[in-house]
Amino acid sequence: MSASPLPLYHKIYLLLKQRLAAGDFSGDAPMPGENALATEYGVSRLTIRRSLEALEAEGLVKRRQGRGTFAAPAPQPSGGHQSDIDSLMAHLADMGMQTQVRLIDLQVETAQPAVALRLELEPGAPVHRSVRVRSHDGLPFSHLTTYVPDDIGRRIRRDDLGSRPILGIFRDLGVQVAHAEQAISAALAEPQEAALLEVPVGSALLSLRRLVRDASGRPVELLHALYRPDRYEYRMDMRAHETPGEPNWLPAGAGKSAAS
Repeated sequence: MSASPLPLYHKIYLLLKQRLAAGDFSGDAPMPGENALATEYGVSRLTIRRSLEALEAEGLVKRRQGRGTFAAPAPQPSGGHQSDIDSLMAHLADMGMQTQVRLIDLQVETAQPAVALRLELEPGAPVHRSVRVRSHDGLPFSHLTTYVPDDIGRRIRRDDLGSRPILGIFRDLGVQVAHAEQAISAALAEPQEAALLEVPVGSALLSLRRLVRDASGRPVELLHALYRPDRYEYRMDMRAHETPGEPNWLPAGAGKSAAS
Protein backbone atom coordinates (compact mmCIF):
# COMPACT_ATOMS: atom_id res chain seq x y z
CA MET A 1 0.00 0.00 0.00
CA SER A 2 1.18 3.56 -0.73
CA ALA A 3 1.95 5.91 2.15
CA SER A 4 -1.20 7.83 3.06
CA PRO A 5 -2.69 9.61 6.07
CA LEU A 6 -5.84 7.51 5.62
CA PRO A 7 -6.30 4.48 7.91
CA LEU A 8 -5.48 1.25 6.12
CA TYR A 9 -9.01 -0.13 6.45
CA HIS A 10 -10.38 3.06 4.84
CA LYS A 11 -8.11 2.65 1.82
CA ILE A 12 -9.34 -0.93 1.37
CA TYR A 13 -12.90 0.35 1.81
CA LEU A 14 -12.34 2.85 -1.02
CA LEU A 15 -10.88 0.17 -3.30
CA LEU A 16 -13.76 -2.24 -2.66
CA LYS A 17 -16.31 0.56 -3.08
CA GLN A 18 -14.75 1.34 -6.46
CA ARG A 19 -15.07 -2.31 -7.52
CA LEU A 20 -18.68 -2.43 -6.35
CA ALA A 21 -19.50 0.68 -8.39
CA ALA A 22 -17.89 -0.93 -11.45
CA GLY A 23 -20.06 -4.04 -11.05
CA ASP A 24 -17.14 -6.39 -10.35
CA PHE A 25 -19.20 -8.29 -7.78
CA SER A 26 -22.50 -9.89 -8.77
CA GLY A 27 -25.35 -9.70 -6.29
CA ASP A 28 -26.18 -13.35 -7.07
CA ALA A 29 -22.90 -14.71 -5.74
CA PRO A 30 -20.97 -13.88 -2.57
CA MET A 31 -17.93 -11.65 -2.70
CA PRO A 32 -14.54 -13.24 -1.98
CA GLY A 33 -14.18 -14.13 1.69
CA GLU A 34 -12.23 -12.15 4.24
CA ASN A 35 -9.19 -14.43 3.94
CA ALA A 36 -9.13 -14.17 0.14
CA LEU A 37 -9.44 -10.37 0.21
CA ALA A 38 -6.77 -10.12 2.89
CA THR A 39 -4.38 -12.10 0.70
CA GLU A 40 -5.24 -10.08 -2.41
CA TYR A 41 -4.57 -6.72 -0.74
CA GLY A 42 -1.77 -7.85 1.55
CA VAL A 43 -3.52 -6.81 4.78
CA SER A 44 -4.93 -8.52 7.85
CA ARG A 45 -8.33 -10.16 8.05
CA LEU A 46 -9.31 -7.63 10.73
CA THR A 47 -8.60 -4.78 8.28
CA ILE A 48 -10.83 -6.42 5.67
CA ARG A 49 -13.58 -6.93 8.24
CA ARG A 50 -13.55 -3.24 9.19
CA SER A 51 -13.67 -2.27 5.50
CA LEU A 52 -16.68 -4.53 4.90
CA GLU A 53 -18.41 -3.12 7.96
CA ALA A 54 -17.99 0.38 6.53
CA LEU A 55 -19.44 -0.76 3.21
CA GLU A 56 -22.36 -2.41 4.99
CA ALA A 57 -23.05 0.76 7.00
CA GLU A 58 -23.28 2.64 3.70
CA GLY A 59 -25.73 0.09 2.28
CA LEU A 60 -23.35 -1.07 -0.44
CA VAL A 61 -23.10 -4.70 0.72
CA LYS A 62 -25.21 -7.13 2.71
CA ARG A 63 -23.59 -9.63 5.07
CA ARG A 64 -25.63 -12.84 5.40
CA GLN A 65 -24.89 -15.19 8.26
CA GLY A 66 -23.39 -18.42 7.00
CA ARG A 67 -23.58 -17.35 3.34
CA GLY A 68 -21.07 -14.51 2.98
CA THR A 69 -21.09 -10.90 1.84
CA PHE A 70 -23.15 -9.85 -1.19
CA ALA A 71 -23.14 -6.69 -3.31
CA ALA A 72 -26.24 -4.52 -3.05
CA PRO A 73 -28.07 -3.82 -6.36
CA ALA A 74 -26.15 -1.23 -8.35
CA PRO A 75 -27.86 1.81 -9.93
CA GLN A 76 -28.14 1.91 -13.71
CA PRO A 77 -25.20 3.74 -15.30
CA SER A 78 -25.88 7.14 -16.76
CA GLY A 79 -24.87 8.03 -20.31
CA GLY A 80 -21.70 9.99 -20.90
CA HIS A 81 -20.80 12.76 -23.34
CA GLN A 82 -20.73 11.63 -26.97
CA SER A 83 -17.38 11.89 -28.77
CA ASP A 84 -16.87 12.70 -32.44
CA ILE A 85 -15.92 9.28 -33.83
CA ASP A 86 -13.75 10.56 -36.72
CA SER A 87 -11.61 12.63 -34.37
CA LEU A 88 -11.45 9.71 -31.97
CA MET A 89 -10.25 7.38 -34.73
CA ALA A 90 -7.58 9.87 -35.79
CA HIS A 91 -6.40 10.29 -32.21
CA LEU A 92 -6.14 6.53 -31.63
CA ALA A 93 -4.26 6.00 -34.88
CA ASP A 94 -1.81 8.74 -33.87
CA MET A 95 -1.35 7.19 -30.43
CA GLY A 96 -0.74 3.79 -32.02
CA MET A 97 2.12 5.26 -34.04
CA GLN A 98 3.80 6.89 -31.02
CA THR A 99 3.32 4.24 -28.34
CA GLN A 100 3.75 0.50 -27.78
CA VAL A 101 1.05 -1.91 -26.60
CA ARG A 102 1.44 -5.25 -24.81
CA LEU A 103 -1.35 -7.81 -24.65
CA ILE A 104 -1.56 -9.11 -21.08
CA ASP A 105 -4.61 -11.36 -21.25
CA LEU A 106 -7.31 -12.48 -23.68
CA GLN A 107 -10.25 -14.57 -22.52
CA VAL A 108 -13.75 -15.59 -23.55
CA GLU A 109 -15.92 -15.33 -20.45
CA THR A 110 -19.50 -14.97 -19.28
CA ALA A 111 -20.39 -11.29 -19.14
CA GLN A 112 -20.72 -9.87 -15.65
CA PRO A 113 -24.12 -8.21 -15.06
CA ALA A 114 -22.72 -4.67 -15.41
CA VAL A 115 -20.94 -5.57 -18.66
CA ALA A 116 -23.99 -7.35 -20.12
CA LEU A 117 -26.13 -4.32 -19.25
CA ARG A 118 -23.85 -1.84 -21.00
CA LEU A 119 -23.37 -4.06 -24.08
CA GLU A 120 -27.13 -4.77 -24.14
CA LEU A 121 -26.56 -8.52 -24.06
CA GLU A 122 -28.58 -11.29 -22.45
CA PRO A 123 -27.36 -12.24 -18.96
CA GLY A 124 -24.69 -14.92 -19.24
CA ALA A 125 -23.81 -14.10 -22.86
CA PRO A 126 -20.17 -14.75 -23.85
CA VAL A 127 -17.87 -11.76 -24.33
CA HIS A 128 -14.22 -11.44 -25.31
CA ARG A 129 -12.19 -9.60 -22.68
CA SER A 130 -8.71 -8.30 -23.44
CA VAL A 131 -6.28 -6.57 -21.09
CA ARG A 132 -3.52 -4.48 -22.60
CA VAL A 133 -0.87 -2.06 -21.31
CA ARG A 134 0.26 0.84 -23.46
CA SER A 135 3.72 2.37 -22.99
CA HIS A 136 5.68 5.36 -24.24
CA ASP A 137 9.48 5.09 -24.46
CA GLY A 138 9.25 1.87 -22.47
CA LEU A 139 7.30 3.44 -19.59
CA PRO A 140 3.73 2.14 -18.99
CA PHE A 141 1.04 4.81 -18.84
CA SER A 142 -2.31 3.09 -19.53
CA HIS A 143 -4.11 -0.11 -18.55
CA LEU A 144 -6.90 -1.03 -21.01
CA THR A 145 -9.66 -3.56 -20.36
CA THR A 146 -11.92 -4.11 -23.37
CA TYR A 147 -15.08 -6.18 -23.81
CA VAL A 148 -16.60 -7.00 -27.20
CA PRO A 149 -19.56 -9.27 -28.11
CA ASP A 150 -18.72 -12.85 -29.05
CA ASP A 151 -19.65 -12.59 -32.73
CA ILE A 152 -17.10 -9.78 -33.17
CA GLY A 153 -14.46 -11.00 -30.73
CA ARG A 154 -14.07 -14.40 -32.40
CA ARG A 155 -13.00 -12.59 -35.60
CA ILE A 156 -10.24 -10.56 -33.93
CA ARG A 157 -6.74 -12.01 -34.16
CA ARG A 158 -4.60 -12.12 -31.03
CA ASP A 159 -1.63 -10.56 -32.86
CA ASP A 160 -3.73 -7.55 -33.90
CA LEU A 161 -4.68 -6.81 -30.29
CA GLY A 162 -0.99 -6.52 -29.49
CA SER A 163 -0.25 -4.07 -32.27
CA ARG A 164 -3.29 -2.06 -33.39
CA PRO A 165 -6.10 0.11 -31.94
CA ILE A 166 -9.35 -1.83 -31.71
CA LEU A 167 -11.27 0.74 -33.76
CA GLY A 168 -8.83 0.15 -36.62
CA ILE A 169 -9.43 -3.59 -36.31
CA PHE A 170 -13.18 -2.95 -36.42
CA ARG A 171 -12.80 -1.03 -39.67
CA ASP A 172 -11.00 -3.94 -41.33
CA LEU A 173 -13.72 -6.33 -40.10
CA GLY A 174 -16.43 -4.17 -41.63
CA VAL A 175 -17.81 -3.03 -38.27
CA GLN A 176 -18.92 0.55 -38.93
CA VAL A 177 -18.51 2.48 -35.70
CA ALA A 178 -20.71 5.58 -35.51
CA HIS A 179 -20.46 7.21 -32.10
CA ALA A 180 -19.17 6.75 -28.57
CA GLU A 181 -20.32 7.64 -25.09
CA GLN A 182 -17.60 8.20 -22.53
CA ALA A 183 -17.11 9.38 -18.97
CA ILE A 184 -13.91 10.46 -17.22
CA SER A 185 -13.35 10.31 -13.48
CA ALA A 186 -10.74 9.24 -10.92
CA ALA A 187 -9.95 5.75 -9.63
CA LEU A 188 -7.62 4.00 -7.21
CA ALA A 189 -5.11 1.43 -8.45
CA GLU A 190 -6.03 -2.18 -7.64
CA PRO A 191 -3.13 -4.63 -7.01
CA GLN A 192 -2.98 -6.12 -10.55
CA GLU A 193 -3.32 -2.76 -12.27
CA ALA A 194 -0.79 -1.16 -9.92
CA ALA A 195 1.80 -3.81 -10.75
CA LEU A 196 1.37 -3.38 -14.50
CA LEU A 197 1.46 0.43 -14.31
CA GLU A 198 4.36 0.34 -11.83
CA VAL A 199 2.61 2.40 -9.14
CA PRO A 200 1.77 1.63 -5.48
CA VAL A 201 -1.60 0.01 -4.74
CA GLY A 202 -4.18 2.70 -4.03
CA SER A 203 -2.48 5.32 -6.21
CA ALA A 204 -4.75 7.86 -7.92
CA LEU A 205 -5.39 7.13 -11.62
CA LEU A 206 -7.37 8.79 -14.38
CA SER A 207 -10.33 6.53 -15.30
CA LEU A 208 -12.04 6.62 -18.70
CA ARG A 209 -15.05 4.44 -19.57
CA ARG A 210 -16.18 4.36 -23.20
CA LEU A 211 -19.07 2.59 -24.93
CA VAL A 212 -18.77 2.42 -28.73
CA ARG A 213 -21.81 1.81 -30.96
CA ASP A 214 -22.05 0.89 -34.62
CA ALA A 215 -24.18 2.61 -37.26
CA SER A 216 -27.28 0.68 -36.15
CA GLY A 217 -26.84 1.79 -32.54
CA ARG A 218 -25.66 -1.60 -31.31
CA PRO A 219 -22.88 -1.56 -28.65
CA VAL A 220 -19.74 -3.15 -30.08
CA GLU A 221 -17.06 -2.25 -27.51
CA LEU A 222 -16.92 -1.44 -23.80
CA LEU A 223 -13.59 0.00 -22.68
CA HIS A 224 -12.27 0.82 -19.23
CA ALA A 225 -8.95 2.65 -19.46
CA LEU A 226 -6.80 3.63 -16.48
CA TYR A 227 -4.00 6.17 -16.90
CA ARG A 228 -1.07 7.28 -14.79
CA PRO A 229 -1.66 11.04 -14.32
CA ASP A 230 2.09 11.72 -14.18
CA ARG A 231 2.53 10.27 -17.69
CA TYR A 232 -0.77 11.03 -19.40
CA GLU A 233 -3.14 13.97 -19.68
CA TYR A 234 -6.48 14.43 -21.44
CA ARG A 235 -6.99 17.76 -23.21
CA MET A 236 -10.16 19.23 -24.67
CA ASP A 237 -10.59 22.25 -26.96
CA MET A 238 -13.42 24.47 -25.76
CA ARG A 239 -15.43 27.25 -27.42
CA ALA A 240 -17.70 29.84 -25.87
CA HIS A 241 -21.32 29.50 -27.03
CA GLU A 242 -23.95 32.17 -26.52
CA THR A 243 -26.89 30.84 -24.54
CA PRO A 244 -29.71 32.59 -22.67
CA GLY A 245 -28.11 34.28 -19.70
CA GLU A 246 -24.34 33.67 -19.66
CA PRO A 247 -22.09 32.16 -22.37
CA ASN A 248 -21.24 28.48 -21.85
CA TRP A 249 -18.03 26.62 -22.56
CA LEU A 250 -18.73 23.60 -24.79
CA PRO A 251 -16.36 21.09 -26.40
CA ALA A 252 -15.10 22.12 -29.83
CA GLY A 253 -14.32 18.51 -30.78
CA ALA A 254 -13.04 15.24 -29.41
CA GLY A 255 -10.56 15.38 -26.58
CA LYS A 256 -6.83 15.11 -27.19
CA SER A 257 -4.40 13.26 -24.99
CA ALA A 258 -0.69 13.24 -24.46
CA ALA A 259 1.66 10.71 -22.94
CA SER A 260 4.80 12.03 -21.33
